[in-house]
Amino acid sequence: MIGRDAEIAAIGEMIAKSRAGQGTAMAVYGAAGIGKSALLAEATRTVRDDDHAVLQATGVEAESELPFAALHLLLRPAHHLVDKLPTTQRAALRGAFGEGESGAPDRFLVGLAVLTLLADLAEERPVLCLVDDTQWLDRASLDALVFAARRLAAERIAMIFAGRDGAEPTVYGIPELRLSGLDRADCDRLLVERVAGLTPEARDRVIEEAAGNPLALLHFAGTLTPEQRAGHLLPGPLHSSGPSVLAGRLEYALRAEIRRLPERTRLLLLVAAADGSGSLRLVLKAAQALGAEADDLAPAEQATLVEVFDDQLSFCHPLVKSAAYHEAPLARRVAAHRALAGVLDGQDHADRMAWHLSAAVLEPDEETSAVLAAAGERAKARGSNASAATAYERAAQLTIDRERRARWLAAAAEAAFGAGQLYRAGSAAGRGHRLTTDPVLLARLATVRAAVEAEQGDPGPAANTLIVAAAGIAQAAPAEAAPMLATAAAEAWFAGDHAALRQVAELLESLETRPIPVAAAVRGMERVAAGDPATGLPLLRAAIPASGGIDPADRVTATYAVFSALMTGDDDAACALAAARVAASREHGLIGALPHALQLLTQAQILRGRHAEAAESGAEAWQVAHDTGQAGRLRHLHGILARLAAIRGEDDHCRDLARQAEGTAQERHGSGWGGSALTLLDLIQARYEAVVERMARVLDGPLGHTVIVTFAIADYVEACARLNQPDRASAAFTRFDAWATASGQPWAAAVAQRCRAMLAPRDEVEEHYGTALTLHARGGRPFEQARTQLLYGEWLRRARRRADAGVQLRAALDAFTTLGAVPWAERTRAELAAAGAYAAVSQPRAAAILTPQELQVVRLAATGATNRQIGAHLFLSPRTVGFHLYKAYPKLGVSSRAELAGIDFDVYSR
Repeated sequence: MIGRDAEIAAIGEMIAKSRAGQGTAMAVYGAAGIGKSALLAEATRTVRDDDHAVLQATGVEAESELPFAALHLLLRPAHHLVDKLPTTQRAALRGAFGEGESGAPDRFLVGLAVLTLLADLAEERPVLCLVDDTQWLDRASLDALVFAARRLAAERIAMIFAGRDGAEPTVYGIPELRLSGLDRADCDRLLVERVAGLTPEARDRVIEEAAGNPLALLHFAGTLTPEQRAGHLLPGPLHSSGPSVLAGRLEYALRAEIRRLPERTRLLLLVAAADGSGSLRLVLKAAQALGAEADDLAPAEQATLVEVFDDQLSFCHPLVKSAAYHEAPLARRVAAHRALAGVLDGQDHADRMAWHLSAAVLEPDEETSAVLAAAGERAKARGSNASAATAYERAAQLTIDRERRARWLAAAAEAAFGAGQLYRAGSAAGRGHRLTTDPVLLARLATVRAAVEAEQGDPGPAANTLIVAAAGIAQAAPAEAAPMLATAAAEAWFAGDHAALRQVAELLESLETRPIPVAAAVRGMERVAAGDPATGLPLLRAAIPASGGIDPADRVTATYAVFSALMTGDDDAACALAAARVAASREHGLIGALPHALQLLTQAQILRGRHAEAAESGAEAWQVAHDTGQAGRLRHLHGILARLAAIRGEDDHCRDLARQAEGTAQERHGSGWGGSALTLLDLIQARYEAVVERMARVLDGPLGHTVIVTFAIADYVEACARLNQPDRASAAFTRFDAWATASGQPWAAAVAQRCRAMLAPRDEVEEHYGTALTLHARGGRPFEQARTQLLYGEWLRRARRRADAGVQLRAALDAFTTLGAVPWAERTRAELAAAGAYAAVSQPRAAAILTPQELQVVRLAATGATNRQIGAHLFLSPRTVGFHLYKAYPKLGVSSRAELAGIDFDVYSR
């Protein structure tokens, strides 16, 4: 290649890394004709002499709505390994290819199956995946491949995607390489090597007009007349009419070349362009119905516009195909699609036939509408939500029946939301809403509209949308209304809309058949939000099932059970229930649902003081949410992880996470975790006025009633006490004390006693601290217990009782060190030094020296699980699991898997 030395070097480097066991991925972008395909061909030549498996797929515009069409083609060389995949992944991949009967697979589980399959193939030899024309790849294939590409780690895999600048869908989340035009010298060199007989004047004009685009250079030069080649050029552009943008001018020039072909040759090229599959047999069969024969292809072959090889007909460039299609008048294009539909038969070609029929209809057609709706059903069953949405939307366009159109738009909206296409989902739901009066259908549409509003960070409107729609079906369809109301309650809670929360509770209680635990929990939430924890917390406790009393696959009830445990301060129950939800998500391959389950587990683990485990859970939740494009989930996770960073003393990281959680709305659409994290950070850094100002603002805001803000009242009390302004905290403390009493949790009563100690007259302080420590001894929240011991120790030191102070401070230091609470341990060490006591320097624990993912992997390896079993559990490839073990062994001072069994990882989970 000419002029692409830097790009070739970059690709060579990534292939070398992948060969050495470091998986790599890259997305190449550029204008049409700029050389993307040539660069992929160069990558193939790079590994020609190596024992690489080269997997290739090219997006085809005519196949962009065929579910998993590109993926099926790409994975053919690895088909012999499908049966070795873990059960859920194998079922997902077979379902995606229409080979199974297991129902619609989780779209991200298909991506994980792709990753595992490629990793298994890479165990045989290094793998190079080349995916061209991503702008025309079916969305299901692209999502699966990008999911795999973003999770490459220790695999001998390199993946290169190529697509046009500015085209959708884009490949997101992997390094990009953008191709610009060739410079003047390289353009000159290319023309000298490839086009004979050009004078310098003609070469200069071609270079000027081609703007560095290699395809334009060669095509513009190739279409010059002998006089123009000799330098006899008129002023102005070489092509006197047509679009001004280079790609448009290039296609315009190609269309002019196609116009010079015989009519039947043009017709045959039109059929080939409309087909897109490249099947010569199919193209000829359809063309014959329109009067063209195989011999008519010869002029196009002689002009090097197409080539035929092994019964495949291919255009020399996608722009030629586009020109061949758009040069034909509308009536001809319609006839071509109708002819193609007529020669496609059998279930294997049902989707292709449906889309050709769609392209052949110019006005409403009920029969074609039904065919498209059936295509949508098939796509949905295979887990291709994006293709299903397109089919349903087209079905809606082709029917004149308002209710039927609304029904297809509802299906399109649901499918688009499932594909992560929020704007498209909201638009389809809005159009459907205006067409129907059917309450059940309106409820379906409202569910999508609300989900879009919530994902975009606006829970208030989401709650009200759901309430109105659920009220319309409450009597006729209570089973459908209940989950809508449950979702509405959660949105109203985070919006701080107490009136909406009260309305949801009343509607739930009015349902003839209702989920009793959820109804109790929602009424409890309403009472807590109204400032009545004495009534609310017992209702929430009633929604917490006994061990084994809930099906974790019942996502609504299971989620409310975790909510209830968190809101009542029952951290052990919250950990157990959230862990069950995580396990259910893993077992059923619900990768899209996993981040929320892991988020709940992370919250519970942080509150319970299992900080190392929380770091593991939070890191995995963040990574999966990031890989699956869950922006709303990431906002919540940022706030939660900010609190962990604050406890650990990671100041800059904490502020960055809290900023991402709060955004410009100051966490109006968050959960309160980001603000509480900054409060804790300011507290340990003695910025007490900042604590007081922030907490006063949060307590008066829409999130003032939330769990984490309630827990942060103790920080507010401490800051006020240190500012010697105890009266500022009295109202907030009264609220926390009422919550603590109603919760019945010993740790909460202990924290209330600690607050009393800070606010009490000097002669009452020690009694409150003593009561607090007695309550702490009954268990729960070791971080809060250590804080009580630190404050009590400080008070004892100021009272000149150094020996007693040392006892409390050493206990606090041990706890903070175990918890990884670095700044709190440093402050305790300083207090010990001021008390004249010695504090031993602790050794780092495994949790402190391993990354969260390494700790996850070694925990599972210690149970005897194989790399393949661990990979299936954590949604990683087996080779990546081995890579993490390889890095963890020296950190732990072990050399084999067997030695892991002797490590007590429970010690490190606090």
